[in-house]
Amino acid sequence: MNKNITIIEERIIDLRIEVNYNQGDVAKLMNVSNSLISMWERGDANISLRQIIKFCSIYQVSLDYILGLSNVKNNKDYEYKYIDKLDKKYLGIKIKEIRKKARLSQEEFALKIHTKRSNISYYEIGKMMISTADLKEICLKFNCSSDYLIGNILENYNLQLN
Repeated sequence: MNKNITIIEERIIDLRIEVNYNQGDVAKLMNVSNSLISMWERGDANISLRQIIKFCSIYQVSLDYILGLSNVKNNKDYEYKYIDKLDKKYLGIKIKEIRKKARLSQEEFALKIHTKRSNISYYEIGKMMISTADLKEICLKFNCSSDYLIGNILENYNLQLN
């Protein structure tokens, strides 16, 4: 495997194999080319958060699982919606909720997740799509579920790698 491969690529390959799909099958479901699926799986192209969310919907697994925030495909205590489209405004409201709960300014929050304050401002008002890296960092630093932040589940839970 390519040294660039991450947990995300590993998991989308494992899930594809688990349901007995080939890359062409996944490409049709994702409405992308076979070569793009191949590039994603090799770690030769970045997968956007929007596309990762489509994978979650196709394979019926949590975003926390695909991002490597949990080793549990679905937390049985929660009902998953498996959204197939990300609502930036909803996500922004949830990010602001997490930031306010931590009693941090946008500047302080940005420093904690190693990004710019302006990014936090844009995320919170739904003006800019959050990067997968920033979403994952928020979840790790503030022990929250990415599925909760995007609206896959309605109740937050503490991450557990088990």
